[in-house]
Amino acid sequence: MVYDIPNLPLITSSAQTENDKWTQQYWDQLTAKRSFAQTVVKAPKGWSAGLRVDEEAGQTSFVWTLGLKDTDSHGIEPGHSQSGFTVSRAELPGVARTYLQGRIAEPWGLDGLPDTPFWTAKVDEIEELDYLLVPVLAPIIPIPNPYNAGELARRLKAHVQTWPKYGHARADTLARLNRQFDVLIPALEMKNQPTARAAVAAMRKECTDHHRDLVDAKAGEDDDTQVSVALPRTPAQRSATPAPALDRLAARALMFDLRYLLDRMDTVR
Repeated sequence: MVYDIPNLPLITSSAQTENDKWTQQYWDQLTAKRSFAQTVVKAPKGWSAGLRVDEEAGQTSFVWTLGLKDTDSHGIEPGHSQSGFTVSRAELPGVARTYLQGRIAEPWGLDGLPDTPFWTAKVDEIEELDYLLVPVLAPIIPIPNPYNAGELARRLKAHVQTWPKYGHARADTLARLNRQFDVLIPALEMKNQPTARAAVAAMRKECTDHHRDLVDAKAGEDDDTQVSVALPRTPAQRSATPAPALDRLAARALMFDLRYLLDRMDTVR
């Protein structure tokens, strides 16, 4: 989704006829955008954080890059971890993909290979595959305002439909979840709490059947279990690593979101 930037100053002047005024308005808008981004996404020491909104594509990206000082971070070495990458938003978690790129400005040494079509294609392949796609939890499911439980369930269902495409669930798992969503949504709209609870319980059981360690208490807290594995990129990699019945990260997101939905139902808010 695209995160709306609140109270964004307008640009009402023309750069051609009122350049000074336009420059000031443009700067005010840029400053407001930067201030908004700084409240949403934060980085650990040695890194910089940013928020990129592509309104045409309808997507928002959280971006962390290495700092520019000599004393700043040089990245995260293989086998190590780094905490402090933070996104503060009110949306419920869903599964997104993080693009991780190696710290290689240029493929030094590859320019010594023979200048032939074969080796040129190989160098291009190396450069194009210099990244990993890793699934992560991200705030991407907006809560309806005013709150509407049926509409929230529809948004959860719409997000879950993307899981087979990105390798987070198999089609048979999605079909079982959809049957319960088709029970849950009208039950919420008719305020039929027993039926809604039964549908939620069935979906939660689907999650724990695949990941028995994933109970509600753990789904709502910090979870140190290693869950993010790089997604296959090439057709050969995808055929060699078929999608799991239900990815643990996807199950964790669904468990959290369903518990939120039940909590709102219990508090009648």
